[in-house]
Amino acid sequence: MGRTKIDEIVSSFDDVFSWVQDRGEVRSLYTTGQVSFSVSAKMTKLDERKFLSLPHGNRVYEGDWGFRRNVYGKDGQRIGQYCLPIEQAFAEYKQLKSQNSRTDK
Repeated sequence: MGRTKIDEIVSSFDDVFSWVQDRGEVRSLYTTGQVSFSVSAKMTKLDERKFLSLPHGNRVYEGDWGFRRNVYGKDGQRIGQYCLPIEQAFAEYKQLKSQNSRTDK
C-alpha cells in the first residue's frame, strides 16, 4: 500500500500532540469537506504510544502524521481530511502566539 504525503503539513507530530494535549480537546475544526469535528490527544494503555483521536475511531499515530491515510486496514483509514485542518489550526495558534510575544516586549 502506497501512502501519499500531505505537503502542507510541516509541523511535527510531537508539537501538535502537545498543543492538543494542553487544551484537552480542540473543537470547532472542520474537515476539508466542511464537516465539524474535534480532536483529542491520547495514549495507548499497553505501550503508551501517543495518538490523536479523531471521529469514527480513527487515530493518527506519529508515523501517520502528514499522510492522507494511516496504516490500519487493507487500504488504511482516511485521515488527511482531519490532519490538514489540525495543521492549519496549529499554525494559526503559533502565529498568534508569536504576535503576542512581540507586542508584550
